This record gives sequence, C-alpha cells and structure tokens, in this order.
Amino acid sequence: MKYEKRYDEKYVIFTIYGVIEARVPKKFYERYRKKYSDEEIIQYGEKELYNALTKRRLYYISEESGFPLIGHNAFGLIDRGTNLIQVRPITGCNLNCIFCSVDEGMSRTRVTDYLVDVDYLLDEFEKLVNFKRKYCKSIEAHIDGQGEPFLYPFIEKLIKRLSEIVDIVSIQTNGTLLTKEMIARLDGYLDRINLSLHSMDEKMAKIIAGNKNYDLSHIIKISEEIASSNIDLLIAPVWLPNYNDDDIKKIIDFGTKIGAGKRWKPFGIQKFVKYRFGRNPKKIKKMDFSTFFRKLRSIDENLILSSSDFNIVKCKSLPKKFRIGEKLRVKLEMYGRIKNEMLAVARDRIIQVINTNKKIGEYADIRIKRNKDNIYVAEDL
Repeated sequence: MKYEKRYDEKYVIFTIYGVIEARVPKKFYERYRKKYSDEEIIQYGEKELYNALTKRRLYYISEESGFPLIGHNAFGLIDRGTNLIQVRPITGCNLNCIFCSVDEGMSRTRVTDYLVDVDYLLDEFEKLVNFKRKYCKSIEAHIDGQGEPFLYPFIEKLIKRLSEIVDIVSIQTNGTLLTKEMIARLDGYLDRINLSLHSMDEKMAKIIAGNKNYDLSHIIKISEEIASSNIDLLIAPVWLPNYNDDDIKKIIDFGTKIGAGKRWKPFGIQKFVKYRFGRNPKKIKKMDFSTFFRKLRSIDENLILSSSDFNIVKCKSLPKKFRIGEKLRVKLEMYGRIKNEMLAVARDRIIQVINTNKKIGEYADIRIKRNKDNIYVAEDL
C-alpha cells in the first residue's frame, strides 16, 4: 500500500495511492499505533474516507460492503443491451472542463465519490460476461465514467485482467495522467484509447479544461506515443461553438498526421449537449444536431459515426428487477452524488432515490421512475 501521512488538529491523514484520503482521529491513532501498523489502522480502524483530489466524501465499494455494482450510472457496470459493457471504477476528475456534463472536478453539485475494489469489480464483470456470452460472440469492456479513469489506483491491473475476459478493452481519458512508460506497459492489453483533445491552442486548451496547469504539449506527445504503439487512438473533441470552432480541423489534421485510427475510425467528434446538472459555458452558441452533422459532412463524411464502425451490436441484457411505477420500502444505505439523493439496495441492485431529506439508516417508501439499462431511479413518496 502506497501512502503519505500528515497531521492536522483532529486527524492523522493518510493519502493512499494519491486518491484515497483516510482521516483517522488522532486519539484513536495514538491509542493503537504502538500495537498495530499504519496499514492495519488504515484497513481496520476508525476512519473517514474522502477523495483526496475533490475533497468529497468517498465510498469504497467492495464485496464486503454489500453494495451491488449494477443499478447506478456513476459506478460499477452498465449493460445497455449491446456487446459493449461500460466499466466505471471511480468518480472524480483532475480537470474542471467548462462543458462537463456531470459537473466533475471542483464541483458545485457533486457531494459524493465512489471507488470500486478491483477484485470485486472483476468478479462481477466476469459474471455479466458469462451471461452475455450466450447471446453475443464478441464483447468489449469500455472503461469510462463520471470522471477520469486513470485516477483509479488499480487501473493497470483492471485493464490487464479485463483483456483476459473479453475480446476488446477500450478506455476514455483526458490523457493528463498517461506516461510513455504506462503506454508501453499497457501495449498488448489495451486495444483503444478514446482521448479527449479539444483544442490545439494552448490558451484555449487551458480555458476549456478549466485548469491553468493543463499541459497541451504533454497531450500532444502522449497522442503521438499512443499512435506509434499497438494501441489504437481515437481523438474525441467536444465541439463548443464560439470556443473551438477553428480547432476542429486542426485536430483532424493532427490526428491524421500522427496516424490515429489504425483499426477503428480516428475521430469521434461530439456535439455539446446541455444537461441539467452539467456545466454550460456562457459564451457557447447553440447548434442543433442537423447543423452539427451538416458541418461534419462538409469536412469529411467519415466523421459521421455509427455503432457498426465499432462492431457494436445488440445483445441481450440482464433482466430488469423493477418495473416503472413499482412501489417498495427500502433502507437508505449511502449518500448519492448530489444533494437530496440517497442510495438504497434491493434485489441485488442499487436504487438512486431522489428528492429525499431522509438520512442513512432511515427507511423510505419509494416509486420506481426509471429502469432503463438496469439503472434505477426512484422518488421518495
């Protein structure tokens, strides 16, 4: 276990793998430090967990925690009825992108983070794959999430083990944490990196990232490193009208030059979409989908993507455990990602309970409002 230790007035604070912050009360630590090692105190002792980067409360989701990995869109596994399974090991981000659909980074709306134990995640993933293998031949594991996946302390282990279970492993990343050495270690295990690159201008890149320390030159070098490896590179900018209009063609020229897209298409240009809890840049101009696709076609018809470009096909998903409108009584077990949200567990699924003022340990009568893709949202009655 890699950790750093520091003290404040109330706690002994252990920062583990640079991501997990375990705050152990000083009185507890002083009582047991001669009898137990720091690792034993961290693992078994009294503590509060936080995300060291975002400073939000953190839940460590393990098999022992009793929390399932299906039912929520922020962590665990998502099966949307195709041969692609989304793997979400962690929340939290080291950037504060001005367009972020989930208001990640230094957030005004997010109050809770989650980190899933790697062995638990792999075990549950393999169970899901065993189910889906009956209905589809090729399966892809796509590591993404509400944040930056390479913040996950066990990301390399996760990627290598996933490559033993499925046919394709891909990941979404902002690239800031990637290194030449890491790419070399993942070569042969990771099939594709979907890299977020939104501007070729250093000043604009920092503005879009919402971080003055964003290093565009590093992202350019990392892009070149990926393109020269056996890992496929897909560059995925978000088109932000009135911000990076002039950059889209430059990004395409750059990606073409370095050889992105050896196996799949090299670019996945995304339209900015306004979300209720997302960030909405003040200067952005509205662009509807018809205009967006027309502009892409004017550059290159191949910029229009479809599921067939990535060999994504329909594949039977797990049966749903709840129906829309169903009422049930549940115990609230965890805080949700935003205020007035709690999480409950029922029928081996996580249920997101919205618009509630109840606390952990209390019971709530709820009605299921959403069950699409085995993601469950309910209202507190």
